[in-house]
Amino acid sequence: MPLEMTHIWLLVEDMPRALSFYRDTLGIEVLNDLGEFVELRANANFQLSLFTRAAMLLDEPGITIGPIGGQHATLAFEVDGLDDYCAQLRAKGVTFISGEANHPAWGLRTAFLLDPDGNLLCLYGGISA
Repeated sequence: MPLEMTHIWLLVEDMPRALSFYRDTLGIEVLNDLGEFVELRANANFQLSLFTRAAMLLDEPGITIGPIGGQHATLAFEVDGLDDYCAQLRAKGVTFISGEANHPAWGLRTAFLLDPDGNLLCLYGGISA
C-alpha cells in the first residue's frame, strides 16, 4: 500500500480557543470532538486535527515536543471569493498579517493570518480579471 497523507495534527495550547477559531470563525466542519483531540473536515479526502500539546505529551511521553515558537509550516486553504471571505472574517474580529494581494507569478490572490496559537494560515484563490 502506498503512503497516503490523511491528516495533519496541529498541536494547540487551548482547545476551546482553537476549536472556536477553526469551527466558528473559519467555518470548518467538526467530524469528531474527543475533547483534547478534534477532527475537522479540511476537504472530502483530508482532515485537520487539533490536538492539545498537553494531551499529546501525556499520551506519548517518549516523544519530545519542542517549545512553541517560530514558523515551521503554513496551512493553506483555497477559498472561493477570497475578498468576501476575508471581509466576513474581519467582521468576526480577525486581524490579517498580510491582506489580500495578487501574486501574478503564482497565479494566486492570497491573504495571511495567524491562528490563536500563532500558526500561519494562507487563504488563497485565483486572481480575478
